Formats: sequence, structure tokens, C-alpha cells
Amino acid sequence: MTGKILLISRTIPPEITGSSIIVGNLAKQFTADEMILAGERPYGRPPVVWREDWPRLVYIAAGWPEAWRGARWWRRLQIPLMLLRSVRLAKKHRCSAVVAVFPKEELLLIGYLTAWWTGAAFFPYFHNTFVENRTGLARRFAEWLQARVFAKAERVLVISEGMVELYRERYPHLKCSTLVHSFNEPLPAFSPPPEPGSPLRLTICGNINESCRDATVRVCEAIFYTKDAQLTFLTGTPRSYLSQLGLLREGVCYDTVSRDEVVDRLRASDIVVLPHGLTGDYALEEYRTIFPTKTIEYLLCGRPILAHTPPDGYLTRFLKEHQCALIVDRPSISELLRAIEVLRTDPALRARLVRNALKVAERFDAPRVAAAFRSFLQGDHHEAHDASHEG
Repeated sequence: MTGKILLISRTIPPEITGSSIIVGNLAKQFTADEMILAGERPYGRPPVVWREDWPRLVYIAAGWPEAWRGARWWRRLQIPLMLLRSVRLAKKHRCSAVVAVFPKEELLLIGYLTAWWTGAAFFPYFHNTFVENRTGLARRFAEWLQARVFAKAERVLVISEGMVELYRERYPHLKCSTLVHSFNEPLPAFSPPPEPGSPLRLTICGNINESCRDATVRVCEAIFYTKDAQLTFLTGTPRSYLSQLGLLREGVCYDTVSRDEVVDRLRASDIVVLPHGLTGDYALEEYRTIFPTKTIEYLLCGRPILAHTPPDGYLTRFLKEHQCALIVDRPSISELLRAIEVLRTDPALRARLVRNALKVAERFDAPRVAAAFRSFLQGDHHEAHDASHEG
């Protein structure tokens, strides 16, 4: 590119979940002369450790306290100011490309308008489905905005090959490619996981929301039925929501840790549990195509993965293809109980799953993903597709 990249995302560092992790890891492969990262300043988060030679963090919106109501309306009220600040950034730094991250339509709209007004190349980056996961008036707005975003885009980037497959089926003329999650840490060397302890330690990490609610509740029931077992949640999800779901029972550990601590905390487990919705209030297309951000930490942690995932989901297909998790793809507590016992008693299986997980994790190495991203920006999409393809 001849100018800087303006990457716009609602969550950016120091936020510790979701899109912030994805764009933060990607941005660390670029310099301050190549990229600007713009988004919302999280309310109450401590300052982030961010090197001067990495892309500059610019906060174009103020966050809203998590415990207060009204966050949606607060963000909408800030849209004019966010747009003004985005356009000013793009013009001041002569940005030749604007990348707008969805799952928040406000930022997708701002990125689209910024590119339109400045003449920059536009690359929307979808972490979730948009139109497919909306109903009523929200769907009508989504159809209006997505049509314009698709028409303006040089190339649409999506988070998983499952989304590429869906979009190529629904929008056959769309230029669409996968740009996966990434990690910047060195890939750990393989070592056989230790014998399970007493109690058997199981850990679930990441946000618990509608994308994984039903699977989380079911797998937790199985853990509660398991003799001599202990469950830990590493999550930013409020305690009140987990209590509402009946998951914070006696003996369950709840903790919130920084992203840098997640892998080490997972290594303190005997089994790590990856739940993904079999049913819920999201559209079927969303469950079919999601590739959760936390999957990368699971692959890297050196502990066997128990995945409770839908039979027709891309995540399930990915895990099966690479043989890196023991999968229960039916809503059955008895099958989950059997899977836990198999992982507890089969050292060869545990070692094989860990070895395969580390092998497939190489695909998410940040320099490799950044090389694919650069190729997309330069229009060299054939090479980039090979570099960013998960399957």
C-alpha cells in the first residue's frame, strides 16, 4: 500500500475479549508508519502495555460502564463524532485503505462512509454473519448496509472458511477470503500432558453468551455429575449471568485474567472444554460458521480439548479434520460423561490430541496471517488465500 491502513474496530486494546484480541494480534505485525488502530476506549480498563513502534491506538469513542443500561444508545449517539474523527484520521495520515471490523454495525457503517468520503480502498472484516443473524427492522437495515458494503469493498474478509463457504453460496459474485485469528507468541514444543490429578481439573475460558450458552450449560451438568472433578471459568462474563444459568455452584472457581495469562492458566488444567452452541437464539448460519477466538488458546495450551459442538458446524468439521479434540456433537449429557472419562483414562489419546492441536496451531501464526493480510491489501489474493486458509 502507498499509505497507512486505518483499522476500525469497536473493541481494541486494552479490551481483553473478542475482536480486540484479533485486531490487536494482527496489528502487532505492523509498524506505526503502516497502520492506525481506532476504536472505543473501554470504561474502567487500565492502560495497555503497547510498544511505540506498533500501530498507534486512537480512541474515537468513549466506553460505557458494563453494569449500566443504555450502552447501545450511548454508542449510537457517538456515531457522528466517531465518523468525524475517522475521516480526519484517514485524511491526516493519507490512509490508502480502511478496514472496518464487524460485529458492530455502527463501526461497519463508519468504515464504509470513511472510505467513501476519502477515496480509500475499503476492506470490511466480518467476524460474524450480519444479515443472516438479524430479524425485523434490524434485518432491513442490515440488508441496506451490507449491500452497500459489499458493493464498495475491494475484498470482503471473513474470520473462517465456514463463512467463505456461506458467502460464496449466497453471494456468488462477491470477492471474499478468509483472514483467521492469530497469535504472536512462540509455538510451544510438544510434551505429553501430565496424568490427570485428583480432583480432575476442567476449565472453560472465554465469554459465555448466546453463541455457546446451551452447550456450556450441558457440559457443566456433565462435569457436576463427574466424581472427583473441579470446574474453573476463565471469563469476563459477569458472575450474575453465570449464576442465572446455574453454573456457579459450590466448588466452581470463577476468575477473570488478561489475555496474556490465559494459556498458562489453561495449562493448569487436566482437560480444557470448548463449548459451542448446538441451539440458541442466533440464526443457524451463525452457529454453522462461528470460529471462536478462544480456540487458538485451546490449541496452544498443551492440554486435551473436549469440544461440545454442533454436528453441522464449521468448528466441528475443523476439529475433526485435524483430529485435535474429542468431540461430542449431540445434546447428550451421558455422552459428555463418557468423553470426560475417556480423556481421564487414556494417556495415548490425550497425547495425540495435544500433538495434533499444536501442529494445526501453526496455521494461526501471526506473521503468516499478516502476510496474507498484506497480500489482500495489495490485491494478490491467490497467494493470500493459500496463506490464510485453515482447512
